[in-house]
Amino acid sequence: MLFRRQVLEAKKQTLTGRVVLIQPLSLYGISAALFALFVLILFYLSQFEFARKETVKGYLAPQKGVITLYFARSGVLNQLWVEEGLEITEGQPIARIQNSQGLTNGKERTTALLQEIDTQLKILEKKRTLSDALFNKQTLTLQHQLERLNQSLSAINKAKQTNTIRLDLQAQLYEKRQTLSQDGYISATALIEAKEALLEYQEANLTIDKEVSSLQVEIAQIQTQQQLLPEQHNLKLLEIQQQISLLQAQKVEINSEYEFTQKAPKQGTVTAIQAKVGSQVSPSTPILSIIPTNSPLELELLLPTRSAGFVQQGDTVNIRFDAFPYQKFGLMTGAITSIDKALILPSDKALPIQTEQAMYRVTASLPNQFMNAYGEEFPLKTGMLAEADIILETRTLLEWLLDPVYAIQGKL
Repeated sequence: MLFRRQVLEAKKQTLTGRVVLIQPLSLYGISAALFALFVLILFYLSQFEFARKETVKGYLAPQKGVITLYFARSGVLNQLWVEEGLEITEGQPIARIQNSQGLTNGKERTTALLQEIDTQLKILEKKRTLSDALFNKQTLTLQHQLERLNQSLSAINKAKQTNTIRLDLQAQLYEKRQTLSQDGYISATALIEAKEALLEYQEANLTIDKEVSSLQVEIAQIQTQQQLLPEQHNLKLLEIQQQISLLQAQKVEINSEYEFTQKAPKQGTVTAIQAKVGSQVSPSTPILSIIPTNSPLELELLLPTRSAGFVQQGDTVNIRFDAFPYQKFGLMTGAITSIDKALILPSDKALPIQTEQAMYRVTASLPNQFMNAYGEEFPLKTGMLAEADIILETRTLLEWLLDPVYAIQGKL
């Protein structure tokens, strides 16, 4: 009972109201600041991006390539008709090479051969002229022979006509004498004389027919000769022309051995002239290079096999030219246009960049063919070396932090 009474007394002295915990104001400020900082960090992670890139080396090259022109034969470079930066057309003469050889008498071998060929050509030309003259004479001779034969044939035909008339008259006379002889008015001798005269006229006709046949044969032979003569003449002219052509071909060959003109294979701009007038050259000696017309420069990059997996057409490329330090002149932004499917081995071709491993060739387009420096436009040149960053992908920091989670989800 005592315990309960004390409890009741104690309860009577209890203060009325509720308990309030008073916290310092600085705790609210710290909480708000931490929350704001968390939101700011989350926003930064979701908005800030960084690029995953692959750095490779490359060089500038024309879109249609560079044509390196070599001498076609050995000799001495006698003349060079082009200069650096000159625009040339296809087939335009570029250089002339000479190859001189002497004889024991001090005379040039080429000159001696050409003189001999010229002599033979003159002989053949004279032979052709004489052949034409002979053909004209033979044609005229055959024509005269044919005219004489025709005249003889005409005269013989007239003689035959006359003899035929006489033969007819003699035949009539013989018939009359034969009748008179049967009636006893003339002697047998007169009849025989008439018969002999008739036989003579008949024999004369046969002789005339033989002469006509002989003349006709001769006329046919002359006509055949007239038909064959032009063909024979043309055949002889063809033989002469063939000999002339062979000599002219030898002349061209000798001239080409002595003097050869190198011509441009394509239209373009001359660059990298290496040969000098008066120097000894050979087929392994480069003359110059030609940049084809309408062939803008593009960047050829050498991509290692380990970096080729994610590179695609259209990827952005940030280019730093060795000739224009990017710290001062900035970068140039291009884009991937093509990726070779075959590897380039170190032994395949001579490259401006030495490589010790197999590479893929990647081509990137350029927005400009020049670099802005000191307020001027400096043109880019073939062969300039560069370093480029190929942008493979762009990701936020938040995606980068959550990448392990995505990887785990992919495995699950």
